[in-house]
Formats: sequence, structure tokens, C-alpha cells
Amino acid sequence: MLRLGRLGGRLARRPPSKRASPLAAKNNDVGAFTPSTSDGSHRTMCGLVAAIDDIWTRPGQSHGDVPILTSEASLRQTSKVLHHRGPDGYQVSAGVVGKDTQDEARWSMGHTRLAIVDPSNRFADMPFNLSFQTEKGDKLIHLAANGEIYNHHAVYEQATQDGWDQPRISGSDCEVIGHAYAKYGGPATAAMLDGMFAFVIFEEDAKTGAVNAFAARDPVGIKPLYYGRTKCSEAQKDDAAAYVFSSELKALVGHCDPSTVVAIPPGHYWTPQSGLVRYYAPEWLIDDAYAPWEDPAHQVTDDEVREAFTKAVQKRMMSDVDYGFFLSGGVDSCIVAHDLLPLWRAERETLGDDRPLDAYTVGMVDSPDVMAAKGMVDALGGSRRVNHHVRSFTPDEVFDLIPKIVYHMETYEAELIRSAIPNWLLAERAARDVKMVLTGEGADELFAGYLYFQDAETPRQLQNELRRIYGMLGNINLHRTDRMTMAHGLEARVPFLDTEFTRLVMSVDPARKIVDPAAVRSNSRGREKTMLRELFEGPNDNGDSIPRPVLWRAKAMQCEGVGEDWVSILQRRVSSLVSDAEMADAATTYPINTPHTKEELYYRRIYDEHFHGMEHVVKLWEGGGRAMGAEWKSDMYTREGLRDVDLLSHSLQEKQASRGFSTVTGGSKRSFSTAMRQEEPSITVAKSDMEAHASAIASGFSDFEAALTLGGDDRSLILDVGTNKYHIKPQPVDASHVFRGSCTGNPPTQRGYDAARKLHDMLAQLDELGTLEAGIQAVFDKQRARLAKLLDLPEGAEIVLCPSGSDAEYIPIAIARALKGDDSVRITNGITQLREIGAGSAPAAVGEYFSTHAPLVGRLAEGAERLSGFEDIEGLNISARESCGAVVDASQKMDAFMEEAFSKGAYPLVHGVFGGKTGLRDAKMPGSLEGGEKSLGIVDACQGRFSLDELKEWLGQDSLVLFTASKFYQAPPFCGAVIIPPTIAEKLRKASSAPGPKEMFSLSGLGGFLTDKELPSCLESWIPHLENEASNVGLALRWEAGLAGMEALDHIPDEHRSQLASAWANEVKTMVNEQGELDAWCVERSIVSIRVKKDSDSWLSMSELRDLYRWMSADVSHLVPDASAEEKDALSRPAYIGQPVDVSESHAIVRIALGVESLNTFASDPEGTLAEDKGVVRKLAAIARHFDTLKKSGQ
Repeated sequence: MLRLGRLGGRLARRPPSKRASPLAAKNNDVGAFTPSTSDGSHRTMCGLVAAIDDIWTRPGQSHGDVPILTSEASLRQTSKVLHHRGPDGYQVSAGVVGKDTQDEARWSMGHTRLAIVDPSNRFADMPFNLSFQTEKGDKLIHLAANGEIYNHHAVYEQATQDGWDQPRISGSDCEVIGHAYAKYGGPATAAMLDGMFAFVIFEEDAKTGAVNAFAARDPVGIKPLYYGRTKCSEAQKDDAAAYVFSSELKALVGHCDPSTVVAIPPGHYWTPQSGLVRYYAPEWLIDDAYAPWEDPAHQVTDDEVREAFTKAVQKRMMSDVDYGFFLSGGVDSCIVAHDLLPLWRAERETLGDDRPLDAYTVGMVDSPDVMAAKGMVDALGGSRRVNHHVRSFTPDEVFDLIPKIVYHMETYEAELIRSAIPNWLLAERAARDVKMVLTGEGADELFAGYLYFQDAETPRQLQNELRRIYGMLGNINLHRTDRMTMAHGLEARVPFLDTEFTRLVMSVDPARKIVDPAAVRSNSRGREKTMLRELFEGPNDNGDSIPRPVLWRAKAMQCEGVGEDWVSILQRRVSSLVSDAEMADAATTYPINTPHTKEELYYRRIYDEHFHGMEHVVKLWEGGGRAMGAEWKSDMYTREGLRDVDLLSHSLQEKQASRGFSTVTGGSKRSFSTAMRQEEPSITVAKSDMEAHASAIASGFSDFEAALTLGGDDRSLILDVGTNKYHIKPQPVDASHVFRGSCTGNPPTQRGYDAARKLHDMLAQLDELGTLEAGIQAVFDKQRARLAKLLDLPEGAEIVLCPSGSDAEYIPIAIARALKGDDSVRITNGITQLREIGAGSAPAAVGEYFSTHAPLVGRLAEGAERLSGFEDIEGLNISARESCGAVVDASQKMDAFMEEAFSKGAYPLVHGVFGGKTGLRDAKMPGSLEGGEKSLGIVDACQGRFSLDELKEWLGQDSLVLFTASKFYQAPPFCGAVIIPPTIAEKLRKASSAPGPKEMFSLSGLGGFLTDKELPSCLESWIPHLENEASNVGLALRWEAGLAGMEALDHIPDEHRSQLASAWANEVKTMVNEQGELDAWCVERSIVSIRVKKDSDSWLSMSELRDLYRWMSADVSHLVPDASAEEKDALSRPAYIGQPVDVSESHAIVRIALGVESLNTFASDPEGTLAEDKGVVRKLAAIARHFDTLKKSGQ
């Protein structure tokens, strides 16, 4: 039997001192191995092992050979298993309690300490072996604890007020546990501690020899504690011989019968007599009827909640060593930073120390979370106030970490393991500098931060669900936080889970936490955690505020936001290591918590290698996922994750852009992140699309909706306000809103949205199979064929698909060079209807970039002005109108342009516009002379408001036709096409090689706009020269939406469509002119252009109409208190109209335009459609009448 120093029975009999004393000098303790760090402090980690003979179920019996109790080597070796929790040293103690009585029991303890409080005091090292003189007799207490007790001073002071006179031997916060236990007993001690902790106490009554054992875990489960029982060494006995405790399962392996291992639940204590007993039982957690908010006298103010949180942060700053904070870039960690920085600065000022506070972020280079974190650092004062460390990683790094992650996590739950990987890297980096960090864990469980909460039907359901998932924190979020930080000698503290703060927040009416599904999609107030976001919208005590895009970014899971699609790569790799046969036998091999996927089985296999027989210890979510156990039904999730992955964003995607929003700070562009997904984006996102995808995700749109914005230019980017520059979103407008803006840019119709989404799902499957490229080719081929059929194109006509109508302008230039077969031929391009066509058309017509972005390149290099190979293009621009607004007849000017070109030996491209912004049409649509040999005629019909007969006429005169489905046919912006007439297409087919110069097809040329997949067969000679192997997924989705609109109208003959459009326009014109403030200035087919009166003598200007345009799409009734009831009704109804157009010096106009969906509804329900138009007109008039009031509102 082990006899060490003065740890035996004799010591227990000596007369106790009037002061607390260590029972043995530290240098006589077993394993007093405490090397010093360079600064003289101890840097040991919090981990414990403890064991004691079972004298309660087997009193008076002899005890078997239990190595951890009888062998110094075994005790040392077991303690060293937790070396990662204390890499610089450990202490062990052992002895006998109750000697020479029937309660005689061997005990042992090992401890590794993270010395954060009183680090240099050797008496602060554990295990504590303390002797106390109490009112009830002398007590000998052996204590091993893990964690931090924030109220240790208060607990000791309370004890002294209650008559306790035993002095402390150290400044250690954990020593107070022993004092409180001796004074109040175990249950009362556990209940009075404020902190994160797990501890084990073995107690002996010095007079009677009575022995007790006590263990407890903190209320939330921040710190872990397990116990199990050993078997007797005698073969005929199978009852337990001893209890063994540990901070982690790995220290129990080889000591305990695996089937007896139990995790002490959060908020529970254990004694051998009573077993597990809940001591943390606040009313809000255990009482189903708890509803203090129903009492009018119960009030919890926002200031009280904020004050409680600040106190929670402040108490977690308790440290005598350096510390920092984790800054994920999510709203929770940013709120911690928001409150922490002023407290830190105040603390530093008292010490005369102005150094910055360390912050740690993990992610791939320029990933959304990294950039959001950088934005938060900037908001807090930049590097003067925050020393920001970013741990970047690549997908290749993570695979080899999995066995290590599973070993340290001690779980096989797939999502938890995936999310642990970035946490591992983050903790590893932080531990190089500090010993403690604050984190943002726990806010989601208090403020309804998960997406499935939008399906909660009542506030009571929401409250109950918060209680349920709060109870799982110790098994999931906090399990990960503890294991990944402690694996690197780092302690993590969680202010959101402060018990007083929690009590206060859970006493708030849960109606404040209800999640509005529409707000989730629109990234607006009412989304998840709105209450929390609103609490911290204001500045902190330093005057610094959380940037709004960061504050309102969507909830990201732990493994999201850090960068590219390493998760999908990870899943594919681990799945490849599991055979179909293994999967088929999974239920037999693993009958408890049977793996459902190959990924799960792979993790389970590693777990079983280390912790065989302990599979029951891992607590999984009911039904296999967090949402499955909710009171309400949510079909959003399956066992494997989110069913509809497009509802959430996820940046862990191969080749995907980091998600983010864009802002300009100090002249440099920065992207900020959001996430709403638990799974990765369904389709690989190309590098060129990173910013677009990031911008959409940052505004709360789903992965599918973000995909609709890909492969375009800056016009498609979602801005900080949550829309693109046309004030529209990549999702259908609310069914109660009216859309009449098809002449500008369209949100997708519901029909188009559903069609594109169906295609997105199919492409996602192809991407998973590695056949996305071939799939996109087939999609574009089919789309060209469908478009040709819908437009009734003549045989031999071909179609080039391109990102927009403006991009389409580059194609005729290349075709002209192909037709001439000589790249030295001078090309000149004539454009009409300047200011009525898209702003990008004129620069594109001479080979210039018109945007800051190219669809297949992304953001262009600063100073990029012209496409490669397009340097010598000349042009003529002819305005649409005179300064007075009168229409310019471009025919004569264009004829003169052609003659001049011929005289100079140049090859002219001649435009005619069939429907500008106001629907204006040129008098003449030019054809190509001599089948394109002498000139190339181009008809800009991008508005799509033409008949099939008109199209046939243009193609019959060999005109190239520019067309888009993103105007009248309401595809999302943008999708363009160039229709090549049969004669021209045949000549292009015969071309043996691509036109020069060859750089015209480089990434800085056409390769930045086209891939081989968008080209028809007549341009096959171009394909080998295009320097782009990407796939424009976004373009395919937008064309799918546009084709859905075209096909929906296909049942209405051309002639009838024209009649319907004319009838609608006449009705709307009459409505407009009935309003004194409005004038139907111009009516062209299905576009009604309206000028709006400012006063009796003038009209609203372009800048003023921009305000009106913005107000039309919002509820502005509350901004006009003196409006009539009828006006307020009109002002409250969002309506989307065409953007303003500057048509003359005296005024600009806005437009009401018929689109494919409204034409369809007008055909079936003309009265209902016109009622909507009447509402739009009434709102226009009401805004005009109250323009000054609205302007003064600042909205």
C-alpha cells in the first residue's frame, strides 16, 4: 500500500491547527514535478484524476488491486494522460482516509493546473490537502478542481461573516471550494459558486474517521467531469471496487469498466450515497409554467440586460496572466469584444499600460469570417487597440487532424467534429501568446439564434426549446470549446452563459425572440437574435459601435464562415475510406447510436479505437439533429443536416468565394461575412465569383439566391443595404407587393425562381459527382435550343449566350473580325439612343470595360480600361433625345456614319435600338450589307418587347440581334444573347480559324466574359483560344428563370400579346393622367413613362426621382403623419417601378412597365391587374404631394 510523506492516517490524527494547512509539504508529495516557466510562473493546465475505494456499496470488505490507488507509477501515468491540459507539469497526491475503521479507503488525486490566478504561489497548486477546524469537528479535505470561481472572494467573505475563521493558504480561486465545503457542505457549496468548474472532494472526519466523497459540475457544463467504477481483481466478484473520476474519458481507459462510465450532467453533484442530484434548478429551467412576463409588475429593461452582460464580461477578466478573446466575426463574439474593450482599456489605464488586447480569428485567406473580424477590429480602433492574429489554413491541412480531433473531442458526432477543426487551429494559435480567452458561445441558446426557430408557432414553444437546447450545451458547444482549447493549454470563458445574465434573459417575454421567416430572407429586423442585435446597436463606452453589416449578419455555425469548401472535400475523403460493406454492417457493428453515413462511420471507427465500450457516454441530439427534438415540426432538417441547403449560406466550399459584404474603408475594399448554413454551398463557386457570393450571403440570402448573382458584373452585386444597385434582391418580391419594373432590372418571379432552383439542385448533384462541367455544357445547349424554339428562329440561326445585354456588345466586334478575316481591318461602331440604352452599351461597343468587374474574372485590376485585342475600335454615339426631350432621328446620322466609314476603308457596325428605357424605337433597324461583307447591322432589342414577325424581318436582313430575358421576361439581372442570322452563321462556320488578335480571347479579353459553353457551333473555331475553363453557373440559372417566363407566355399568340399590352397601356395612361401630380409623358408599347410634378411650375428632377423610386419600394406611411387615411394606405404598399431616366433638361421620368407575369395576369384577370396598377399610381401621386415631408424625414 502506498505510504507517502505525511499523507497517511497518523497525519489525520494530529491536533488540527487553527488555520488551514496543507497536509503535506509539496516537495514530499508524489509527483511534485513542477518545472518553472521562464517568467517564474507555473503554466500548468486544469485537468484532474481522482480515485477512491468504494466503501459505500461494499463496507468492511477488502479492496482489490486498483493500480491507480496502489501504484505510484500508475497514478503518474494516468495524470500524464491529461498532459495536454497541463503541458508544463503536474502534481499527484495519495493516501488513506478513515484508517483503522470500516470506512478505511485508499484515495489518490492527480492534477494539472492552468495557473491564471496566483500563478507563482506553490501553495496554489492542486490537489489541495487541507485540514480545517470546524464547529462540527475537524475535517481533512482533499480537493482537485478544474475551472475558475469568479466569486471566490465573495464566497470566502460570506463564510467569514458566518463565523468561518480558517485563513486561506493561497490566492487560488479554487481553494475557496475547500473552505466552503468544510463550512457549508457539498450541495450548498456547489450552489453558491459562480464560475465554471468541476471538482472532486474526498473528506475525512478527523475524530470519527467517517469518509465521504463529493463531486460536482458547474450549472451549464462548461467544464467536464466523468466517473466510472472499477471491478474487483477477484475473478468471482464483479462488483465495483473503486470510483475513478477524470476530466476526460481517456484517463478512465484501463481503469474503469467502460459500461459504468457516466458524465456528470451540468448543474449536478454526485455522492456515493445519493448518486446524481440536480442542484442547479432555477425556475426558468425546470418550471414548464414559468412566465413572469405575464405579471405586469415584472419588468426587465434593456439597460438591465446590457448591464448584466457587462458584469458577466468583467468578472471573466479575472486573471493574473495575459489573456485575449476569440473574434470569429459573428455577432456574438463581436458583442463580447464591444463590451470587453472599454473594460480592458480602463484596466490598463490603472496600470499605466496602453498595450492592445489580443484577438484571434481563424479562416482561409480573405474568408468572410476573417474579413468581418477585421472590420470589427477597425471599428474598435484598429491595431492601436486590438492586436489581431489570424490563423489561416488550407483544406489540405485538415484531413490529417481528424484522428487527433476525435481523440481529444471524445465524440463521434459528425457536425461537432467538423466544427472542431477550425477551433483546434484557433486555440493552437492563441495558446502561443495567452493562457485564457473570452468567447461568444451561448448566445444562440438564449436568444433563439438558430434558423429552425423561424418555424416556432408560439412564444411558449420558443421558450421551451431554448430550455431544451440550453440543457445540451455541455454535450455539444461547450464540449467542443473545452476540448479544443484545453488541448492546447488554453482556457475559454463564456460570458453569455453567466447564470445571472441567463436568468435575466430567460425572464424576458419570449415573444421578443420570435423569428420572422420573411425577415430572415430579407436580412432585416425580425431575423434570428433580433433582440440581441438591437441591445448592442449603440456605441460602447469608448464610443465604438459594431458595424451594421456585422451586427446584422446571419447566424453561422462553428464550421462556417472560415473559407472555402474544405468540408465537402473532407467528407468525400473520409467517405472514401469506408467501404459499402462496412456501411451495410453498421447497425451490427455499432448497435448504439448507429452511424447513418460513411462520414459518421469513419469518425465512429476512430472513437472506438480509443474508447471502446464508452459509446453510450456520447449524447447525440434527439432524432440526429438539433431541430429534431423541437415541439414544432420543421422539415428543414434531416439527420444529415439542412434539407434545403439554399436557405443557409456556407463558405466551406471548394473554390468558393469567401462570403461577405463590401465596404470601402480608407480607400481599400474589404469584404465582411455572414452565414446561415449548416452545410456547404451546393455548387462549387469559382474564384471570380467570390465577391458576388460573399456579398449576397452577407445580406442573409441563401446559397441558391447568392448563385443567382454569380457570373455578372458590379450591377449584380448585393450591396450593404441588402439589394443590388437597382434596389432589388435575388428572390421574389412579397406576394402582397406590386412589381412594375421589368424595364429596369427584375427580381426573379416565383415561376423563374422555382425553375432556376430546380436547375440549381440538379447542378449540385452533378457537382457532387464531379460532372458539373459537362452538365453546364448540356444545360446551355438545351437553353439555346429552347430559346430558338420560343423565338421561332429560322434554320441555321445561332445563339451566343452572354452575361448581359451590355456584354453582348463585344460579340459583334469579334464577329466582324471573323467575317473580315483580317485583324488589321479598322472597325468603327455606331451607337444610337445614348441615355436610353444601358449605360454600359456605349463603352462596350468600343471595347471598353463598363464595370469594375468582369463576369469570369471578378474585380478588375485598378486602371483596366479596355479589353485586350479591342484597343483600336472607334465609335460614334448618337443621343436619343434633344435637351428639350424631343426624339432624335438617328437615321440620317447613321447613314452619314456609314458613308464616312466606307470612305476611310473601315468596317462599320451600325446599331438600331428597338425599345430603349422608355420603349423608344429608332425609325430604322439596320441590316448587314452584302451578308456582312461590307457592314454589320445590329438591332438592340434587349427590352424584349418585339413580335416574332419583327424578329424574322431583322434576321432576314442579316442583322445581329441583341436580346435579354432580364427585362420584359423578368429573369434576374442579367442574361443576354446575340442571335446570329443564318447567313452570317454560315460564313462563321466556314472560317477555318479564330479571328485575331489572339489576345482578344484571353482572360483580359473575351475570356473574361465567355466560356466555350456559351458559344454555338458556328463559333467552334474560337473555343481553343478562350482562356477560361470555368462555368458560368449564375448565367445558366438566370437564363433558366428567363426561359420559364418565356414559356409561360408561349400559349398567347403574338398578335394577342400586342393587343393586351396596348389595352393595358391605355388604361394605365388614363389612370396616371387622372392624378393632377402626374403626367403620362410617353407611352411606348408596354412602358408608360411618367413625369411627376414638384409644384405648379416644375417637375421632379433626376435626383429627386431617385428618392421617389426608393420610397416606392418601401412602406413610408409612418413618415407622413398628416397624410389622409387613403394616402397612408397607398404609401404603406411597396411597389417596384422602373428606375428614373433623365430625358430632358426640365424633367426626368419614372416608368411603369408590363412584364411577363403581369401580362399573364392581365390576360386572365384584367380588373385585378389594373387594381394593382391603380395602387401604384396612387402611391406615386401621394409621394408627390408629400415629397417635402418625406425628404425631411431623412429616409
